[in-house]
Amino acid sequence: MKKILLVTAALMLAHVSAFAQSAIQFDNIVNASGTQGEFPGAIKAPIYNVSPNAPTVRVSGNTAAGVPMGSTTYGGALLNGTGFTATLWGLNSANVAGTADANNLALLVNGVTTMRTSTSAANAGRVAGTGANALINDVRPGTTDRGTFQVRVWDNKGGTILTWTDAVAAFARGGEAIGYSDLFTVPWALTDPAGIGSPSNLEGLRSFNLFTVPEPSVIALGVLGAGCLFLLRRRK
Repeated sequence: MKKILLVTAALMLAHVSAFAQSAIQFDNIVNASGTQGEFPGAIKAPIYNVSPNAPTVRVSGNTAAGVPMGSTTYGGALLNGTGFTATLWGLNSANVAGTADANNLALLVNGVTTMRTSTSAANAGRVAGTGANALINDVRPGTTDRGTFQVRVWDNKGGTILTWTDAVAAFARGGEAIGYSDLFTVPWALTDPAGIGSPSNLEGLRSFNLFTVPEPSVIALGVLGAGCLFLLRRRK
């Protein structure tokens, strides 16, 4: 009987772990005057459009006006409008494989939005609110689990390019603009979706830009697994 109870308990814990969810706020400019490195996180990492002078160059990192302050400069304008789709991807940090260019992160629940249309105050280069916190399925809230994330954005061509997979395919054919952040790990436990209080912000996110490819022959695309995994090799 004792063994049966232990096995049952183990199965129940496995079931709970398998369906664990944590909440995080999908916003790249939030609590900018807060304390960096402390929950819920302070971020000012606007996203930039393609640089007219270097359209094929991917740039990442905060500017001097970012939070935290950086030294990166961008040639493109701050990104705005519903013509650009923004998505949030994540996974339990212990399970992450790959780099910014090729990884196994999964699209988060409530992790799809557009860029804001307003350019007033801190809204330039900012994603539009999703109306609900993003949910990461394999990170247990309030534990030592940590989440690793990436923001990916593309020109949706008037709503005709609906997924990251389609955006990468269009990019490979030439002309489509896409962009993605470096991978970053939020440095504290995430919160329960049903819990009381504010969810964590995306502490660790940095600015990045959209870029294009000059011709299809310079891009090699691969799939690391199921879902929207990708591999991009750019001409240097």
